[in-house]
Amino acid sequence: MFYLFLFLTTFINALASNSPADGCETPQPQAPPLCETPECIHAASNILYNLHPNYTNIDPCTDFHQYACGGWDELHDMRPDQSSISTLSIVSEDNQSRLRHILESSEAPDPSDSENFQKLKAAYNACLDESAIKKRGTKPLDDMLAELEKIYPASSGKDVKEGLTDAMIYLMGINTEALVAASIGPDDRDPDNVTIFVTPPSEIGLPARENYNNTDMVAEYTEVAKKVLGDFSNNESTDLADDVVKFETKLASVTPDTESQQNVTKYYNPLSINETLSLLPDISFAGIISNFAPSGYKGNRLIVISPSYMKSLSEILSQTPRETVQLFLKWKIIQSWVNVIEDPKVEALRRFNNKVAGKQPDAKEDRWRTCVKRLDNNLSWILSRFYILDAFSTGSKELGDKIVTDIRERFVFTLAQTSWMSQDVRKLAIEKVENIVQKIGYPTKSPNIMDATEVNKYYESLKISNETFFENTLAASKFDLNKEWSQLGKPTDRAKWEMTAPTVNAYYSPSGNEIVFPAGIMQSPVFYGSSAPLYLAYGSFGAVSGHELSHAFDSSGRRYDQTGNYTDWWDEKTTKAFEERTQCFVDQYSKFNVTGPNSEVLHVNGLLTLGENIADAGGLGAAFHAWKKRDEASPDAHLPGLSSFSKEQLFFISFGNVWCSKISKEMAERRIYTDPHAPDAARILGTTANSREFKEAFNCPTKQPVCKLW
Repeated sequence: MFYLFLFLTTFINALASNSPADGCETPQPQAPPLCETPECIHAASNILYNLHPNYTNIDPCTDFHQYACGGWDELHDMRPDQSSISTLSIVSEDNQSRLRHILESSEAPDPSDSENFQKLKAAYNACLDESAIKKRGTKPLDDMLAELEKIYPASSGKDVKEGLTDAMIYLMGINTEALVAASIGPDDRDPDNVTIFVTPPSEIGLPARENYNNTDMVAEYTEVAKKVLGDFSNNESTDLADDVVKFETKLASVTPDTESQQNVTKYYNPLSINETLSLLPDISFAGIISNFAPSGYKGNRLIVISPSYMKSLSEILSQTPRETVQLFLKWKIIQSWVNVIEDPKVEALRRFNNKVAGKQPDAKEDRWRTCVKRLDNNLSWILSRFYILDAFSTGSKELGDKIVTDIRERFVFTLAQTSWMSQDVRKLAIEKVENIVQKIGYPTKSPNIMDATEVNKYYESLKISNETFFENTLAASKFDLNKEWSQLGKPTDRAKWEMTAPTVNAYYSPSGNEIVFPAGIMQSPVFYGSSAPLYLAYGSFGAVSGHELSHAFDSSGRRYDQTGNYTDWWDEKTTKAFEERTQCFVDQYSKFNVTGPNSEVLHVNGLLTLGENIADAGGLGAAFHAWKKRDEASPDAHLPGLSSFSKEQLFFISFGNVWCSKISKEMAERRIYTDPHAPDAARILGTTANSREFKEAFNCPTKQPVCKLW
């Protein structure tokens, strides 16, 4: 990198020395200033590496993915323990490296953080101690399975539902999903109060419900279940493993697809406890609530995501022997905790999990990476505090706030010009944007991670040992579960964050009407600081910001009003115009495809990915115009070595670079079935095809966007 800096600087100086002397020739227009800060040199180098080596021979109008990411593809390969790699995953790993350096230092950065640091170090050291973990083997998991046997014995003389509620309470308490799941969150129709959501489990057993149609995968999965369950029961459970997988297959057949579970119109089904019991008499939600809710809680309202699933589950349970159900529950415990133990008994399951994700079967990631991820889950806000102190400046927070504010202003302008919306809807939509809460970097309440004492108090009741990794993980799970259920009966805590500070992601919360950007994503090359030209930051982080804001008006978010309340606030004419325009996105993205296992061509689900595709288009447009307004007031400098590109082109290249990636065929297939985001290449190609500004920047023959909403 240093040599590149010298080369570029020498090259620039040479150009300057060859300028004609004053008076010898007609003066030429002055070239835009050149940015030579280290930040600019690194940014220019990064872009040059990412561009296809022969980008001049590629038409950006037809293949901007290869144009912007061809060089990145040649320079990056997946490790055996990875199923995908991307610009964002590399940022995430850089964040993990920062945290590793903190965790492996001998003392806290500041004496006020001594207790926080010691708790974090104890958890980290217990996780790193693989010899101790191997020595314990499956003992902690054996104890869990034995406890389940006491609660729900596999006696053929008992009815399936006898003791099943107690078994579900036990599994929920050890962070294991099976049959049904329950969570706490803001009520969509009363967002200032929290309620209980009852859903199908996020996974039945295989990664996607569609996998149960894959005969070869199911056969291999069955053999793995036979071996693992047999090893845990001295081969007593081998014969029943077939029945467990058949039971899972039945559950998969009645589980709603990902698209349905995202549709708020379909999932918002408020029912009383008795009404829920009539659908699923086998499991008492009154008993579950009594066990987990705060003392004195009197609520009688559940939001049931899929009543049809609950009813079908009851029918399947009535047809299934108790022994099969008990073994299924054991299998879920093993699957949930397989990565917290080290023992030959679980190696077959690990190998299978790696294989279906497209990793090398025997691959393991570096232990320190595993442990940093565990801490991000188990001691989220302590880890977040140290990350912020090390990696996130006040200047970065201020620039992030400025970018998001600019994009909000642009969106208000865009809405005001949107002719297909009625005047009343347009007015309320503008009010919704003005009401959006923007959270940048890290939480300052619930808890305030900039206050060492408050963070310490937040985790005061969570006991951590430097010797027992399994028990630390279990204690952290129970701690989080208690925190979650303790919200019942209280007003919604709108200060709470759903992502930790090191997370490389962002989100829009419809019920909170808030956009949230953790510090983890506000790192180069997604977020360039104020020393670099703003077209870089607006093209990357700005497009992400606009994306999240656009979710307020996507196919799902538009149903929530300016207070975060789920209500029908769009008139029929506006709704019809919206649906006509968004059908274009459905058709457009359904033509994109990926290659799955055995070279199978899998098409993108244009309906499943609709919300994200709308957000990509709206976000990029808002970010571009927000940057242009800034640039007109204070023009950006150019980057060295990239003088053949206009600033507008570099804005879009910065956008494209964010989505450079590689993925295994197996993981590509899984995401087609389960991910509401289109594949990264489709996100680049589809979003730029829908941008008039992109087509003008690269002088494409056709300037008309393929699809346009805003």
